[in-house]
Amino acid sequence: MPHPLDPTVKTRLLLRPVQSTFGTIRLGGVNLGAFGVGRPPGPRRTLRCFGLVYLLSGSGLYADATTRVTRIGKGDLVIFFPGQPHQCGTKLGEFWDELWFEFEGPVFDVMRDTRVLNARRPIHHTHDCDHWFRRFFQIIPPMHLRAKTPPQVTVSRFASVLTELLADSDAPVETPAPREGWIDTACELLTKPDTHHSLSPAIVARRLGFSYETFRKKFRDAIGFSPGRFHLDARIDRAADLLHHGRQSIKEIAAQLAFCDEFYFSRCFKRRFGQAPRDFRRRVRGE
Repeated sequence: MPHPLDPTVKTRLLLRPVQSTFGTIRLGGVNLGAFGVGRPPGPRRTLRCFGLVYLLSGSGLYADATTRVTRIGKGDLVIFFPGQPHQCGTKLGEFWDELWFEFEGPVFDVMRDTRVLNARRPIHHTHDCDHWFRRFFQIIPPMHLRAKTPPQVTVSRFASVLTELLADSDAPVETPAPREGWIDTACELLTKPDTHHSLSPAIVARRLGFSYETFRKKFRDAIGFSPGRFHLDARIDRAADLLHHGRQSIKEIAAQLAFCDEFYFSRCFKRRFGQAPRDFRRRVRGE
């Protein structure tokens, strides 16, 4: 049941995005007495960009498509990935204090591609909460210096502090329990690199010995959304990689990934990433 009133004391660190050619810090702030996002029984939240929350006090729970419900607390950093539904909040009647940012751009895409940002390890524990809070807080220049500080300096400082924290952090104390074997098999079959090897949800259901309706329900209960949505998102993520590193045209990518035409592919891509494939390719390549 949601809180009838939001008791959170919110302080914005940014009044407008800090934009540079290699990355953007979209938003940032400190919330005192917060209760998080995507908490049951409501839907999980999905961002179009990267995000993070750093817990300054209190505790709660985190879960996403590949991470079972895991307890988090003071000193934990949680990374949110574009297009990945997640819950990250306190239990009913409890609150926490948090520092948060939303960010995007080529430098963070490279961090994901090189697994500095790893979607399979979204939780990172630190031992000196006050130190890392000060490091993050000091990234944003004072108001009287913001106009004099080049945006690329602020973004590079943010990326540097984030990289240092990730290198200095531990794995979460509470390791998520292993999932049932069929779920991992289903996810693997639905996320093969291209249409020559990936299988439709109906075929995957048959291979696993389920009727499609049973498979759809069990998959949704385990992952948080339908196998059809999971399969589509996997194809779009593959398309983003091809747009970034490949030489194929948009039409060729759409055909390779079994979209009926490039226009439907473009609509699906924009719905997931917030921009058309052509614009995405220009941005990530710095063209």
